[in-house]
This record gives sequence, structure tokens and C-alpha cells, in this order.
Amino acid sequence: MLSKHVTKIVQSLEKKKFRDKYNLFKIEGEKLVQELLLSDLKINTLLAYPEWIARNRNSCTLPKIIEVDAREMGLISNFQSLPEVIALASIPEYTYSEEEIIHSLSLVLNGIQDPGNLGTILRVADWFGVRHIFCDRDCASVYNPKCVQASMGAVFRVKTHYTELLPLLQKFNTPDFPCYGTFLNGENIYKVRLSRQGFIVMGNEGSGIRSEIEQLIQCKLTIPSFAHNAYSTESLNVGVATGIILSEFKRNTE
Repeated sequence: MLSKHVTKIVQSLEKKKFRDKYNLFKIEGEKLVQELLLSDLKINTLLAYPEWIARNRNSCTLPKIIEVDAREMGLISNFQSLPEVIALASIPEYTYSEEEIIHSLSLVLNGIQDPGNLGTILRVADWFGVRHIFCDRDCASVYNPKCVQASMGAVFRVKTHYTELLPLLQKFNTPDFPCYGTFLNGENIYKVRLSRQGFIVMGNEGSGIRSEIEQLIQCKLTIPSFAHNAYSTESLNVGVATGIILSEFKRNTE
């Protein structure tokens, strides 16, 4: 049975201040919960229908499993079609080694506001083998329920670090470790020699990359439009743009 106390905690996880307070985030739906069970993240609680628990007994060797009914699930779920299971997981604390970073590609996100866009970026990063993403404090939280859902499980595998971007970029600023950035007036990405390692900076959906960060970018890139009329799309969604850019990096360097 779901207590009022637990109900209140689960409902509060919609807001970042309560995710920080309890060091927990919410995962909804069987597919994502199954991916969570396969990950290294620490699971705090499962809240599930008895039918789901019965089907997954071998996976449910966890400290706390709470059986809920449809009415109780309706109190804690964001889904219109109620899920069979919701999980609460501890927010991980990730670290990285300089050696790992300097021999790989990493994404740097400057002010990505929309959690859906952020989830898409996590998803494409996971697809293209990017293991680390660095976000500034202006970015949405990767543990926002909308981001978790849009990431389709990538949030469990891609390590996201929230940090000050200027010191980070300055620390790794060497000729052998290029810093790329996306701009409307950059060089055509299809004509630029790309590196196997470095940072790729993606900017805010509306205002792009901040000027002080732009100064540390060694190579400005753009994705050219191939539209044949003056009324085509003005720009690409940042999640879509990230996918195209990572695809081109991998095509050129693998």
C-alpha cells in the first residue's frame, strides 16, 4: 500500500529542489525501468502493480518494493495511460579522468533549456558512443522527468557533469584537443577535417553559445541548408543538430 508520505515524495520529484533534497529521480514505464535494472545506478524503490512484480520477481531483489493499485498509480504518474511500474533511483555522482577525456569526443552544453531537447541529446550521444556530457548551470536537469523519458534510457549510461564551462574549456585548451562549436556563420561541417578527440559545444536554443565561451572555440561549424526556397526552416532543433554533427564526426574519424 502506498503511504501518503511516499506519495508526497514521488510527486515532489517533479521539481529540481526536491530531487536535490532527496537525491532521487523518477523513472516511469516498463521499458525504462527494465533498462534501469540493467544499469549500475542505485535503485531506491519500485512502485508497481502486483502483476508486474509477479512477472519480474527474479529482477526485484531490491531493498524496497511497494505494491500499488491503479488509483495509487494515478496519484504519482505523469502518464495519461498509467504505467505498470515506477522506479525511484539515486542521482549518481560521476567523475572523469583527464586521460579519458583527452582521447575521446565529449559534448559541452551551454544553456540548453528544454528538457526534451536535452533528453534527445543524451539519446544521440549514447547512440554515437559519447560517454561524457558537460553542462553549465543554465542547462535543464537531466533528471527532469521529461528529459529522462526523452533520453530512452541514455540517462543511465551517458555521464553528465554540471560544471563551470570556462575553466573546463581553458583546462583542456591545447592544439591537440580542439574545441568545436556550432554557429550559423561557421564553416561547412561537410568540408572540415574533424578530429577523433575534442569538445563539441552546443548552444542555447535561442541565443546560441555565450560570447565568452565562443572565444575559446578553435573551430566554428555550421550545418548548411540544402533547401531551394527562401521560406525554408530557419534553423535546426538542437537535438537534431547534435545528431547530424556527431554522425559526421564519426563518419570522418572511424
